[in-house]
Amino acid sequence: MESTTCSNTTGTATGGVSAWSMTDSELTTALLDNATQLNQLQGRRVELIREADARNVGVAAGAANTQQWVAGLLHVTTAEAGGLVKLARHLDADLPATTAALQAGEISLDHARVVSKTVHLLPSEVSTPELRARVDATLAEEAKTFDAKTLHTVGNHVLDNIDPDLADHVLEKKLKREEARAHRDRFFRMGWDETTGTWRVAGRLPKVVGERLKLVLDPLAAPQSGPDGRDTRTPEQRYADAIGEACRRLLADQLVPSHGGNPTQLVVTVTRTGGRTLHTGIELSRKLVEQLMCEADLTYLVKPEDQPGRVSLLTDTQQRLFQGKLRRLLELRDGGCAFPGCDRPPGWCHAHHVVPWSKGGPTTRDNGVLLCGYHHRLIHQGAWQVRIALDGLPEFLPPDWIDLQRRPLRHHRLTPAA
Repeated sequence: MESTTCSNTTGTATGGVSAWSMTDSELTTALLDNATQLNQLQGRRVELIREADARNVGVAAGAANTQQWVAGLLHVTTAEAGGLVKLARHLDADLPATTAALQAGEISLDHARVVSKTVHLLPSEVSTPELRARVDATLAEEAKTFDAKTLHTVGNHVLDNIDPDLADHVLEKKLKREEARAHRDRFFRMGWDETTGTWRVAGRLPKVVGERLKLVLDPLAAPQSGPDGRDTRTPEQRYADAIGEACRRLLADQLVPSHGGNPTQLVVTVTRTGGRTLHTGIELSRKLVEQLMCEADLTYLVKPEDQPGRVSLLTDTQQRLFQGKLRRLLELRDGGCAFPGCDRPPGWCHAHHVVPWSKGGPTTRDNGVLLCGYHHRLIHQGAWQVRIALDGLPEFLPPDWIDLQRRPLRHHRLTPAA
C-alpha cells in the first residue's frame, strides 16, 4: 500500500531515504545533519553577500546600495537585507571565530547575530582588537552549547569571565553615565484636566527616588478585602489610592514644609449657597467633602454679606477630631479597620463619624469607627452602612443586592462583650 506520509528526504546519513521509513535513530541523525547543512548554507549566503558588497555588484547592477540589491534579488524586506549586509561586514572584519563556526555549520545565523551585537556594544574605551577577538572566540564556543536567547544572556556577562577587573570598570562607567543622564532628564509634571475632572501625571525619576517611592507605595497598595472578600481594584487603581494615602499621612503628621508660614494643609471652602471648592478652585461633591471632614480640623472664616470687608474667625469649642485617648479607645476596640475581612492595622486607618459631624454627630467612642482609606470611601459612597450595635461594637449593613435582608456583618476580630 502506498504511504501518504511526508516524503521529505535527506541527502546524507540515510542516502535519500524517505523520512517516514527511517528508524528513530536515523531520523535523529538526519535532523542533526539537516541543521548543520542549513547553518552552512546560511554561512555561505553571508559570505556571498560580503563578496558582492566588496565588489559593489549591487551598484553596478543599478541598485542604490548592496542592501537594496539584496532585498530585490532575494525577495526579502529591506530591513532583513540590511541586517544581512551589516552582519556580513562585521563577520569579515572582526569575528573570525564566529565566521569559522558558522561556515562549519556548528552555530546558526541567530547565534552569529548575537555575537556581532555583543562585540559591537563593547564600550569604545576598551574595545581593542585583542578584546574583540577574545569575546568572539569565547562566544563562538559558547554558541555550540546554548540557544541564541541564552547566548545573549551569556554575552551580557562575557567580560566577567574574560577580564573581571575590566568588567567592573566598564560597569562602573556605564552606571555613572546612566545616573548622570537620569539626573539630567528627571522631571515630574501634573496638570488639571477640565474635561475628565482628574489630575494627569507624568514623570521620569532617578533610580533611588523611584525606589524610595516604591518602598512607600508598595505596602499602601497591597490588595484589601472588599465586600465580596476580594479587592476589585486594578493594580493601577491601588497605586493611585496609595499615593493619596501617603500624602494624607504626610499632611496629618505635618512632615512637609510650611506653606506661606502656615502648616501645609488641604483647604476646602464651603459656602452658604452650597459651593465646595479646593484652594485651586476645583469643585468637590458633597459626598467627598463629608469624607474629608471625618478627620478634618475645622476652622470657620465668616464673611458677612453686608460687610464684605470684615472677615472674622470662629473656632469650634467641641472636640472635632478623634485624638489622644479617644483615638486610642477606638484602636483598642476595633484593632484596625473594622470592615469585615480587612486586615489593615490601626495606624493605616481613618476615624470615621458614624453619624456625620456635619449632621450633629458627636466625637465619641460610640459614634466612631476605624476604617482604612478603601473602606472609608466605600462607606461614604452610601451602599454599605455602618452602625454601632447595642453591645458597643461596629457592624456593617450590606446593600440589598448582596443580601436582601441586609443582615449586619462584623469583622471576625470583633466579638460581643461578655
